[in-house]
Amino acid sequence: MIMIYEETPLTENGKKTRELIFRTAVELLKKEGYDKLTIRKICTESGTSNGSFYHFFKNKDELLAYYYNMSADRFLSEHKDEMDHADLFEQMMICYRYYIRYSSDYGVDFCMNFFNAKNRAIDPNYMYNAFYEISRKYLHENESALREGNTADEVAKELCILAKGVIFDWATERGSYDITKTAERMFHAYLSGVVK
Repeated sequence: MIMIYEETPLTENGKKTRELIFRTAVELLKKEGYDKLTIRKICTESGTSNGSFYHFFKNKDELLAYYYNMSADRFLSEHKDEMDHADLFEQMMICYRYYIRYSSDYGVDFCMNFFNAKNRAIDPNYMYNAFYEISRKYLHENESALREGNTADEVAKELCILAKGVIFDWATERGSYDITKTAERMFHAYLSGVVK
């Protein structure tokens, strides 16, 4: 599994450049799709060099996985206290409610192209997936709250599958329904079956 983390703190200019590269990739992904998203095109459109790209990201998949890490950092800073004081059922609802909202805020085109089978950034077996790891951590800490026959790892995987499925379906339906309401019902039904 490829892990993404910052080994050394970035300068303000470094943070701005990394963010520019990422935002440019998001816009290109929305317009042109995953297959046409190339490092060369990202660098050209962002006005950065290949060297800058490779300073921050090893490849296109790692760049796209930054999306998870960025959202997870924001989630933990905004919701850590709430997560620490909730029971397991509500922890998972808080986590995936945020994830669904965060994903849909990028828009239908982004979601349609990001949640693509060719994008290795959405495969937690290949690359670090921040929301999968957050849910897995809380599930392991509260595994006794799971119904018999369920393990923390299985439930974390199934929650990840459910989230990707909801977002992908919403995107293919061109955002024709309220994703937050649909996701709320589906996560509630799933968690009712696995959490005591």
